[in-house]
Amino acid sequence: METGKVLMLYMTMPDMMRSGHRMECDDIECDEDGIFGDVNYESGSEHVLLLVSKKSYDIIEEADLFFDKGLLMENIYVDIDINHLKKDSVIQIGNTLFEVTGSCQAYNFLYKFAPELPELLQNKRGIFVTPMEHAVITIGNEVKIIESA
Repeated sequence: METGKVLMLYMTMPDMMRSGHRMECDDIECDEDGIFGDVNYESGSEHVLLLVSKKSYDIIEEADLFFDKGLLMENIYVDIDINHLKKDSVIQIGNTLFEVTGSCQAYNFLYKFAPELPELLQNKRGIFVTPMEHAVITIGNEVKIIESA
């Protein structure tokens, strides 16, 4: 069984705070509607949380590009490679199970950082996951791939 750790957590602040500001967090509380307090909470999207692995940033660095973590708009940054996981795979973070809802494509906003980024990260940017129940995720939580679809 593949295991790793949560390295960083992020959320996007709502309009009442600093709209669009990405904030690093020590922990996040979430459910099937997203992260409590995040601008996208209860948006109705099946893409609730974006999980990105260190491997995605390694790909960027291998191309001699260097960016701060968070650039890929992840909510959860982990040290285990998760890019091979498909829809319906199951991951455990801490004590909570998460279902993979799909892969995250490299979006055009990455062009402004480096024109080659979207192509470099095609099918390797990260995966969307949804908690199967209420969860609190903390930096340092163990990450386990339970079922690979």
